[in-house]
Amino acid sequence: MLDDYRDRRPFIIEGIRLTLILLLFSLADWALLWSLPRLRLSFASTAEMMPPLLSSVFVRLVLFWGLLGATLLAHWRARRHGATAQPRPAVILFLLANLGFSAAQIDAYVVEPLLVETTELSLHVDDLDPSAPPVRVMHLTDMHIERSSFREEAVIEKVNALHPDIIVFTGDYLNLSRLSDPTSAAHFRQFVAQLEAPYGIYAVRGSVEPSLESMAWLVEATDVVWLEQETVTVDVRGQPVTLVGVACSHQQKRDIARLDRTMEGVSPDAFTLLLYHSPDLIREAAEQQVDLYLGGHTHGGQLCLPFYGAVATSSIYGKQYVAGLFEEGDTRMYISRGIGFEGGGMPRARFLCRPEIVSIDLVGRE
Repeated sequence: MLDDYRDRRPFIIEGIRLTLILLLFSLADWALLWSLPRLRLSFASTAEMMPPLLSSVFVRLVLFWGLLGATLLAHWRARRHGATAQPRPAVILFLLANLGFSAAQIDAYVVEPLLVETTELSLHVDDLDPSAPPVRVMHLTDMHIERSSFREEAVIEKVNALHPDIIVFTGDYLNLSRLSDPTSAAHFRQFVAQLEAPYGIYAVRGSVEPSLESMAWLVEATDVVWLEQETVTVDVRGQPVTLVGVACSHQQKRDIARLDRTMEGVSPDAFTLLLYHSPDLIREAAEQQVDLYLGGHTHGGQLCLPFYGAVATSSIYGKQYVAGLFEEGDTRMYISRGIGFEGGGMPRARFLCRPEIVSIDLVGRE
């Protein structure tokens, strides 16, 4: 009996160590989430912190029980062969695995959300004058503003440094948790007020703008031109660009009808730039011979895995149009990874998927 206890004692001690490591890392997860709003990185409420925290604890528990089970199995096999198994490698492996997971969380919550990337494209088009200067369009999407943060400040600086002619927004301006919050709306208005575009700022409704009234309230007292199943032709130094704005309801038949109705009367010789929140109208836009289609909604996946990519995209086409430049017939489409996070109980995090703003130079084809 005493010999049996002595044989098991190292595993009892290491089991206690594993449990303490688990508790310490879980406490560190809570501290990380608690610190985010205080560091102006993201602004989840205490209740909204719980799902991401529980998810982190679940991952650590899977590691805990997996390694504990593997250690006990090794101990049992060693006893069958009259040998002695050492538990310490399991503790070291558990510590390293938890450190790796913590590093990934710090990257996702703190590092990547601040690393706003600028994608610069030059597209040659038939409907513009090749002898005229390019028309620079800046595309922003999926802001999901809760409060002004370092990320929005970086976006303003980057956008204005590129001196766009036109700025276009393709939806989801406030976080899901802040749709009726006057402070969030005020911070959005302050954000757009600092953007510089001599030929205007244009926007359409996305997924989270639930009604005409909510959108009107959001853009009131701003210079944003809100397009609701409308077209407007902007003359940029003699270069006409026809913006086509279609609101997103995620009801495919309804939004196809909106697109068809909005395209009525548009000249086939016009350069048309469709603003629609998601990539889900790409085939219909190609049928309408739209020249360029700008959207977002997918967040590029927001949370991506190595060798797999986006975990989810919320598009009817899955990962087919997750992010980047695509062609369908004569229509080119750029789906941006966007800038912010979904909100609610979803993690305010980006992993292997940095925020993105898109600058597009439209050049007439010779």
